[in-house]
Amino acid sequence: MFTVFFSQKLSSLAALLIRLQQNNPNPNPFEPETVLVQSVGMAQWLQMQIADQTGVAAHYQFPFPTSFLWQQYRVLFPELPKENIFERESVTWRLMRLIPKYLEKAEFESLNLYLNKDARQYPLKLYQLAGKIADLFDQYLVYRPHWLVHWESNRIEAVLNEILAAIAFREKNERDILANLRWQSMLWNALIEDIKADSDEEVFMTSHRAYLQQQYFEKLDNLTESEKLKLPKRIFAFGISSLPATQLAVLKKLSEHCEVYLFFLDPSQEYWAESVEDKTLEKLALKRQLSQQDLDALLAEQGNQLLTMWGKQGREFLVQLVEQESDNTIEVFDEYEGDSNLIKLKNAILNFNNEQRFELAEQDRSIQIHACHSVMREVEVLHNQLLQMFERNPTLAPKDIIVMSADIDKYAPYINAVFARYEKGDKRYIPFTLSDQKVTAIDPIIAGFLTLLNLKESDFSAESLLDLLDVKTLRERFNLQEQDLQTLRHWVNQVGIRFGLHIQQDDWQNHNTWENGLTRLLLGTSLKAESGIWQDSVAFNESYGLSATLVGFLAKFIENLTTWYEFIQQDHTLEEWKARIQKLIGEFYQESNESLDALLLLNSTLEEVANKAEQAEFSESIGIEIIRLLLEDKLNQQQSSLQFLAGKVNFCTLLPMRAIPFKVVCLLGMNEADFPRQHSANSFDLMQYAPKRGDRARRDDDRYLFLEALLSAQEIFYLSYIGQSTTDNKQRLPSVLVSQLLDYLAEHLTEQARLQASEKDRFSEALFWQKMVVQQPLTVFSPKNFTPQYGSYDKEWLLEQQHEPLADFLNKSFDLKAEIPTEINLEDLIAFVSNPIKYFFNHQLGVYFRNDEESIAESEKFSLSDLDDYQLRDQLVTLEPAEREAFFKQEQLKGNLPISNFAKVSQQALEDSINELRELIKPYLGESEIVEIEQLFEVNQLKIHLFGNIQNKFANEIVFWKVGSLKDKDYIRLWIYYLLIQAQGLNLELKAIARSKEKAEIFRFNQVSAEQAFSQLQTYISAYVTSFRQLTWGIWTDLDNYFEKLSDEQNVAEYCQQQLSALMDKQYFEKSYLQRVLQQSSQLDYAQIHTVTLEWFELMQQSKPTKTKIKEKK
Repeated sequence: MFTVFFSQKLSSLAALLIRLQQNNPNPNPFEPETVLVQSVGMAQWLQMQIADQTGVAAHYQFPFPTSFLWQQYRVLFPELPKENIFERESVTWRLMRLIPKYLEKAEFESLNLYLNKDARQYPLKLYQLAGKIADLFDQYLVYRPHWLVHWESNRIEAVLNEILAAIAFREKNERDILANLRWQSMLWNALIEDIKADSDEEVFMTSHRAYLQQQYFEKLDNLTESEKLKLPKRIFAFGISSLPATQLAVLKKLSEHCEVYLFFLDPSQEYWAESVEDKTLEKLALKRQLSQQDLDALLAEQGNQLLTMWGKQGREFLVQLVEQESDNTIEVFDEYEGDSNLIKLKNAILNFNNEQRFELAEQDRSIQIHACHSVMREVEVLHNQLLQMFERNPTLAPKDIIVMSADIDKYAPYINAVFARYEKGDKRYIPFTLSDQKVTAIDPIIAGFLTLLNLKESDFSAESLLDLLDVKTLRERFNLQEQDLQTLRHWVNQVGIRFGLHIQQDDWQNHNTWENGLTRLLLGTSLKAESGIWQDSVAFNESYGLSATLVGFLAKFIENLTTWYEFIQQDHTLEEWKARIQKLIGEFYQESNESLDALLLLNSTLEEVANKAEQAEFSESIGIEIIRLLLEDKLNQQQSSLQFLAGKVNFCTLLPMRAIPFKVVCLLGMNEADFPRQHSANSFDLMQYAPKRGDRARRDDDRYLFLEALLSAQEIFYLSYIGQSTTDNKQRLPSVLVSQLLDYLAEHLTEQARLQASEKDRFSEALFWQKMVVQQPLTVFSPKNFTPQYGSYDKEWLLEQQHEPLADFLNKSFDLKAEIPTEINLEDLIAFVSNPIKYFFNHQLGVYFRNDEESIAESEKFSLSDLDDYQLRDQLVTLEPAEREAFFKQEQLKGNLPISNFAKVSQQALEDSINELRELIKPYLGESEIVEIEQLFEVNQLKIHLFGNIQNKFANEIVFWKVGSLKDKDYIRLWIYYLLIQAQGLNLELKAIARSKEKAEIFRFNQVSAEQAFSQLQTYISAYVTSFRQLTWGIWTDLDNYFEKLSDEQNVAEYCQQQLSALMDKQYFEKSYLQRVLQQSSQLDYAQIHTVTLEWFELMQQSKPTKTKIKEKK
């Protein structure tokens, strides 16, 4: 008996199923109950419902309809294989063998042109084409099996006539249709012959779906007693929203021998299978030249517009159910209780009318629509809105909420970033689970494996290979620890590795490759760089000694990659690929409890792919591109759905039969271009020219998904989309389904709501949208978020809003345990004066701001960076001209020079730049002496001993040189040296030779008396000692600019503040310390900072030969 249950509530259908089982228990407790479902989530939800109402849900199986029916075929035809011989993957391999044999035929001209347009891409294009055709043939087997029977009988004219008679046919398509029909029929018959050759007649006839159904029906009509016992006693099909006509027919036929109960989630209690969209009626009226009055009358008789527009898939399945003439029909419909907009809308759909009237969103929040600027903002807004819902409804729990997106992988990183930032103790913590993510997106082992398969076209950039070592399992395989990665990254950067495996390129040598870098690292285990060139390589000093083991591990990693890279340059048979990839997995991944599941998945997937090809007798060689596509497609079919319905907020993909009732249903990414999802039919798909009821259409499926989601929402239906541009704030349209929903609500407003959405007594669509769609601010910290209209729980951003005073970071004494020093090293004093804030952070607070992540360039070096240029000039300036050639050779082997002839250009430029400077420093390139410094100071009755050394003493001169221009820190160092020389009365001249604006210049300070020098040093010593309790600081950089613009008419505090702000806009290397002070201090005494700046550096500026004129203050 075939019984169909109808209800608009899934809970009612579940209650019917449970009552049916309770009233009629399974007569055989050892035989599981079979419940056909279309999603894993539906199975989980139904099991929970059964367990809640009966106490336990055990001994159930929830197969999908297709796999269940194939099992039933095998019950009566045991000779059938476990998988259909017409299975898509097997057919793909067969087509890859067959297509090339037919390309020379005239009928295959279009395929031949496509495949041979680019000979290099031929194998990959052949595989992709074979896959598309296999998909198409699979669709024909399900939806047009009679076409295939006609082809096998060489009656293609019957198919052509059917297509030409179809409504969707256009005369201009006839030639293309005939061409496609010819090659497809020829290829199908070739495929049939190929399959027949590998299987006996009985297996072939029972596997071929075009014949299988009829044979199965005949078998069911002539069952033996033993065969009858093999059939299931009863079958439940729960929540099915659509089935191919062939599968529904099989279930109906099975009902002659067992009980078949089909539970159909019917949106409406009225018969709506013959409903027609308004636009169809308008076209009909135009064609038949109906009057406007007649058209209005037709439209008035229409049922619910939304159900008509969105329900095509369900409508066609409802027609199929009616046509099957079920033995028994049971309907359980009841009105939704409540008067919210959502309930009214669901009741309008239930009653298939348009009589309900709706309020604006200001009065009713059951249907919420939010327009955001980005995916991140969608998720941030969702988090705040959920917190609002929890606050307004204390009975609402996380398990009552489902959040769906058409592409959950796109949203997953943002969901984790927003929802996982709060700990359980925080009231804003919302427990959540993510389901349906592709395993390739969430498992680093799988993702890394696919990267290895994609190395053929890789440039082997340093960053990409080091990223592989971030995978723990791979890293452990080469005995590397996580803390080793920073060392390896530093080494790779220092030895000049950028990209590429080998030094020798087609017509030049690349010394920024792994080959050269590894050679340097390995050579450095036994030699020093000072040993010079050894076999065209220069040792790397840091890999010497105990670091040799780490170098060895890295070398083994690169060796394995190189071996694999060389293997994948050639095509191989699938057997060879299978063996080599299995070896690859063993070479690169350490088996452990953590990695076991992923490695088993990789090996089983590889085995499955190879077996499919073997069954299809495909033995030809193929490239790594095809292997990667095969494995990636197969692995992407593995999705994480185990945590669905885990008692938390459920994030998942918008899939068929996810219409499980939840109090709150949220849909993200309802953008115009993204939903309904785009699906372009193949140009050679003949079904598009002759569509039939029951054919699957992706966009129609998505419309029905949207309808199911709306109906499954019990209290709130939440929609969000990217409705505003991040660049110019222009409005963007939502999905056409959201627009249709808004249009429907606008047409059926209450009188009061219509007045509120009117301007000058006329309804305003723009005003209506403004009231129904919440235009969310661009950023999470926007002041709008903290107004009642929006409501944000991100209290971290309230700091500025509430004008809470910042703690005075430096304008207070610190409880520092360090003792006041009685001895000061000269280098410490210089470091303090050169950057007092940094010194205070580093030495008093123990805080360091630095970027440990070294960025590694990934392209050829065509020119020298400013830093490289400076470092090379600094080494080059002390060399004799005869030593330069060897120096440049070493630098080239180190990878420090540009490539090819660009190196010669850079060499010449470097030499030209230091010639003048070298002439000036030439007398000082010999041995130098050291001046020992000791000086006593008294600070607050405390004796302070300053000690240190000044290097570069040549006779009665102290000479420093620099291949670049002097910076403020250089002037400060020279200034303190000069003050000490003067204070101690040493008969020494201090000078600096530097390269400024392409010219060499000599710098000397103007004369300063011993008393002035000592007094200035006393100022520095006093400030240094004070910094052990409280920091007093002045501006220490960009001093020329500061003093040059200073005048007595200015407000010095305001001027100082302006100069500090300007400093923050400059590319100042260590501005992070100053930035922290400016941001974490409520009020700074800028007048005091200015005063300190004058005390520290006014005399220095006046003593410069080109000193800034500083007016005396009145």
